Amino acid sequence: MINTETIAQVLTTLLAFGIFFWVTKLLFWKPMRQTINDRQSRIREEFDRIDSMQKQIDALQADYNKRMADIEAEARQKMQEAIAEGRKISEDIGTQARKDAEALQQRTHEALTLEMEKARVQLKQEVVKMTLAATEKLIRQEMSDARQRDLVSSFVEELAHK
Repeated sequence: MINTETIAQVLTTLLAFGIFFWVTKLLFWKPMRQTINDRQSRIREEFDRIDSMQKQIDALQADYNKRMADIEAEARQKMQEAIAEGRKISEDIGTQARKDAEALQQRTHEALTLEMEKARVQLKQEVVKMTLAATEKLIRQEMSDARQRDLVSSFVEELAHK
């Protein structure tokens, strides 16, 4: 059976362990608990800091995405403005080209009209000379130069009216 000596040893061991536990608790438990609490607090603060940084990163990412979208929208708008400006310039060039062509056509028409008038005057003078020459040959007489011109001019005018 269990003898008293064994029971005394167990009780002594238990008492020694209790005293050791109590002394350890008094001396070491509070500092250990404080160290553990401090470490937990630091870890918690670190996680909070990481969460805060993650929120900042998310905010910066959202701001970056918004700015990129704004830049892309502005680029599209500027592209549309450039296209519209190009079309306007193209229309202006076309309008100016039409005006220039019309002006050139008008000048050409005026020049042709002037040249035709010059040709008519020259033709009239040639017809007068030829008529004078023909008339002189027909009647074989000389007439005064003024009289010849009057006759031929009236003849040409009659021809012009017909």
